[in-house]
Amino acid sequence: MSSDKEILGLEDKRFGAMIARDFTALADMVHEELLYTHSSGLTDTKASWLESMKSGKTKYKSASCSERQVRFFGDVALVRGKAAIEAEINGQPRSLKLLFLNAWTRTPQGWKFVAWQSCPQPA
Repeated sequence: MSSDKEILGLEDKRFGAMIARDFTALADMVHEELLYTHSSGLTDTKASWLESMKSGKTKYKSASCSERQVRFFGDVALVRGKAAIEAEINGQPRSLKLLFLNAWTRTPQGWKFVAWQSCPQPA
């Protein structure tokens, strides 16, 4: 049986890999069918999301999450919360304050990150 602690640990590991630019670790934890919808409304696949970081177009500098809640639905874990992310996008520094909902799915290889959707936090 999986726990909130396990999923939140995977979340922390994912953000850590994004900041460290550890693309091997990210590729291992991301599902092939990833849909990553940014707060801008643009959606990346696994390949395009990883490529945007590898190319340097997107560089994550830090991420701090709060008010995270995990809910399990069979082989899917949904995580919602708030994120404060410092990034460099197309060479421009960005401070993002987001609300997010993401999903992990249990596979024979373990939990895989399969979806992210975020929007700006209301003022």
